[in-house]
Amino acid sequence: MAKEALEVIETNENKISLSYEQPPFYKRVLANFLDIIFLFLSFIVFFIAAEKIVHITPIYVNADQLVATYREESGLFEYSTKRNTWENVSTWLDNNDDTSYDYRVTKCKSSIDAFCDYVKVESTAENYTLLINDYNNSRLSENMKDPNGVSLFIYEDESQTNIIHNPSASANAQYYYEHFYREYTLTNCGGLMIRFFPEYYEGLHIMSNALFFVQIPISALLSGFVTYLLPTFIFSRGRMTFGKRLMSVGLVDSRVLSPTFWRYLARWAIFFFGEVVLSFFTFGIPFIVSFSMMAFTKRRQGFPDYMLGLVEIDETKQKIYFNKYEVALDHSRDHKDPVKFKSEDKEHLG
Repeated sequence: MAKEALEVIETNENKISLSYEQPPFYKRVLANFLDIIFLFLSFIVFFIAAEKIVHITPIYVNADQLVATYREESGLFEYSTKRNTWENVSTWLDNNDDTSYDYRVTKCKSSIDAFCDYVKVESTAENYTLLINDYNNSRLSENMKDPNGVSLFIYEDESQTNIIHNPSASANAQYYYEHFYREYTLTNCGGLMIRFFPEYYEGLHIMSNALFFVQIPISALLSGFVTYLLPTFIFSRGRMTFGKRLMSVGLVDSRVLSPTFWRYLARWAIFFFGEVVLSFFTFGIPFIVSFSMMAFTKRRQGFPDYMLGLVEIDETKQKIYFNKYEVALDHSRDHKDPVKFKSEDKEHLG
């Protein structure tokens, strides 16, 4: 830059004042809504990709095969061809709406019997006794009564060796299934299987860890990066996301200039980890607080903007500048005639 031009800029720098207008509230809300949609869609894409990668790792493959083996052999699970997974028998029945309740009761009874035989062979005698006692006590519980207060189950005879449905009970097959068999197969048997077979539990533990500590966090982090951080490298003037670019909503800092990368990075960290992620664990409280601040505070700032002295402005009303020299240069050009390039000798125009 020529010395004269630099002097003009330095002279004008302290004489120029900038004024910005905040965008209408609906534009700010719509910009954030568009970003949330993009965040959700990108999360799904990254989650599917992460799932495919995790599911081919040796540790996950071994855990999956171990769990599938236990479920297949226990008699407590049925394989769903529609969902390509093993499901607890009650879940499998509920997902097949065309099955009658008589069939559901019969299927659950046979699954429980098969599970008892499996525990008897594959586990300890102590565990088998515990299962049988739990099964009997659950059926004979004071809570197992029909709407008229009649017990749903009774001993078949005085020997008290076999428990059957009470013929005197007014309950039908649906009542038996919904009040006993569904809950027992899913909760009691499912819980006892985890207790009786530590390897099965370890396999489930590995698979759940892969979901909650690998797939979900990585997908959330990457979707947050491409939604709220990556676009600001493209639309660096005003640090705009895709939603804010569409709505022409930019950011300025306390200098009334475009925020620096490091300040915006701090904003992204506060917003993503302190607002978006934390909202998943606190029923959206951080998001509600930040939205309320954006709607009702004097400067209409969300929590991250309030913390860092940032303000959202309407980019269509005024250009956002990176630095004071750029402002002064723009204003100095406004007061000068443009330079015209004109040849005095047409013969020299090749």
